[in-house]
Amino acid sequence: MIESVVNNILTHTRAHFPEEACGLVAIRKGKTKFYPCENKAADPLIDFSIDPKEYRKVSKEADIIGIIHNHPQGTASPSPLDKAVCNKLGVPWYIFDKDESYTKIEPENTGKLDLIGREFVFGAYDCFTIIQDYFEELEIYIEAVPYDWEFWEKGHNLYVDNYTSRGFHRIINGSLKIHDVILMAVGSDIANHAGIYVGDFKILHHAPYRLSCRDNYNGIWKQHTRDILRHERFL
Repeated sequence: MIESVVNNILTHTRAHFPEEACGLVAIRKGKTKFYPCENKAADPLIDFSIDPKEYRKVSKEADIIGIIHNHPQGTASPSPLDKAVCNKLGVPWYIFDKDESYTKIEPENTGKLDLIGREFVFGAYDCFTIIQDYFEELEIYIEAVPYDWEFWEKGHNLYVDNYTSRGFHRIINGSLKIHDVILMAVGSDIANHAGIYVGDFKILHHAPYRLSCRDNYNGIWKQHTRDILRHERFL
């Protein structure tokens, strides 16, 4: 399906060596087209990230049939994260290796995973993405910012620095309401975990290396709470 645009893809990957390059393959007006994208990953030498705004922009004018990225220093074998995000988006991935050959991986499921019982895969299924998916079901779309593992150890206060621009407001006084986002700082002075209040003193969250679940909002989670956020729709 992508053979007609492979030369365009390789031109793009060569131009960005030694960083990982990325892009989208889509059908527009009956023809296959390659859309080169900017790699927004925190460390593009070992990872890639496509801006959701760019993804949506392409999807509005064409039908996306593939996501492209390369491993400029290695093989085309997909990482666990590659497989997880491929499954999440429901679109085939094409991974190019250092020799400019590629491997295609197909999504193993075409539906979105349930919010409860997800395996933890940082960057695809974690405490931020479950918030994204929860609010998407409410037709509230939360833009992601590039983030890497243990961002808080590097002094990046990503939750606090970005909640206002995503339509959330800090609640200083007042009781918890359903859909409130609870920011927690676990083993850190910076908020590095989050959950959604779902009523009955329970939160929906996805802790590292555990399945996503509803959990009692007491003990460690309440002790580590730093902020309560409410989306403007529910003020």
